[in-house]
Amino acid sequence: MIRTRAESKCPAPKPTPSNTIYLKLRTGDLGLQIGIETPRPSCAGPGGLMLASILHHNNIPSTIFERDSSAIARAQGGTLDIHEYSGQQALNAAGLLGKFRSVMRLGGDAMRILKKDGTVLFEDSGDGESPEASEKQNGEVVGKFVKGRPEIDRPALKDLLIASLPADTIHWGSKVTSVVPVPDSKKWSIELDGGSRPAPFDLVVGADGGWSHTRALLTDQQPFYSGVTALDVWVHNVDEVAPDVSAFVGLGNCFLWDTNRALLFQRNGQGREGDARCYACIKTEAKAPPSARALLGEEDDGTEVDWNVARVRERFVERHFGDWFAEVKRILLSMTETPILRPLYMLPVGLTWESRPGATLVGDAAHLMTPFAGVGVNVAFMDALELAQGIVDCVKAGSADGNGLAVMLQKYEKGMFARSGEEAAKTESAMHLQFLKDGAERMIMIMSQGLQPGELVFE
Repeated sequence: MIRTRAESKCPAPKPTPSNTIYLKLRTGDLGLQIGIETPRPSCAGPGGLMLASILHHNNIPSTIFERDSSAIARAQGGTLDIHEYSGQQALNAAGLLGKFRSVMRLGGDAMRILKKDGTVLFEDSGDGESPEASEKQNGEVVGKFVKGRPEIDRPALKDLLIASLPADTIHWGSKVTSVVPVPDSKKWSIELDGGSRPAPFDLVVGADGGWSHTRALLTDQQPFYSGVTALDVWVHNVDEVAPDVSAFVGLGNCFLWDTNRALLFQRNGQGREGDARCYACIKTEAKAPPSARALLGEEDDGTEVDWNVARVRERFVERHFGDWFAEVKRILLSMTETPILRPLYMLPVGLTWESRPGATLVGDAAHLMTPFAGVGVNVAFMDALELAQGIVDCVKAGSADGNGLAVMLQKYEKGMFARSGEEAAKTESAMHLQFLKDGAERMIMIMSQGLQPGELVFE
């Protein structure tokens, strides 16, 4: 099943530095620091939080320095699917799989795929598995994991991870301003806003998103524009405010693809507090994101475009989706809340770097992808799982100092490069496929025949 996410998978313009979380992890002679920068509200650093949670589950304490004043200081973004053989494995290693089952969104994997004329090509009501469905049979435990790709709302996942850490772990309202090597040592020093410097650390792990500052310790590579820009629009409390939108979107996702255009609808939340979201996507061959004025077919005079103005959104829809069927245009224009234009960025597929003792990356910082295969958070969780296992093994073996950490990082990065490179290649292929004339039909072929995007030939 293919999912779309704003999780990345941070589909946003290049941001200025913002909310940064740093985790100081110490056990015996081992000091670890994990930086989690969330330059946009919808990127909540799940990979870094998962790493901290797994380490805590293994009795490795942590301290987090967080710029934001609280966990709800920013909006939280959309929905995520957590895969049985990746993301759920990490949750299990943190001792959180049972709690995940209790908050996952039933029916969230429902999906419809339509053509731009309204023809329904595919419809699946979702597994609708209850939290207990695969856990017990005749009173006996038969399996921990939820089959397939169950959905969870990003705020619920973030709350789950934060709640797994001791109450004094996160120091809210703190900001890290620099990370530099300590002269004549293998350690690293951080400086907080105001000039204070906690004790040096043996390991810095950048989980600070697509526009990572920590990545500069390892490579000068920066994200580049993918060619896709999305107008992101919402309806909050959709069942009550816009029942027609709720019915159209359904309990999960509703996707429409055509040449260089896509409408990607998704449900967020449940019940009376549930929301609906749509990414209205435009793909071009441009190397840089088109301006809002250019997308509206207007001369770019440098002035801001107010997407809250109904006539502006109408112009956008008519320009790019004018020949799509009337109902979907009406539904899209009914979604009037928190509109924002989001260019999508990515790192080069197969990005690697020369291993450096005491520094590494997880999640988007290492392998930012577009959301068109729905794997980003799961790849990040596998990063966290594999790195945490390496750290725990170092601690247990008493090899956390000397060359033990450096050897562990080399092994972690070698595995991460291979695993994330494969997922990034699939994601890039899926992105190109979905914006073809017959992209919808090709995606259905992938899902029904168990193919990979790269196995289909692009013409």
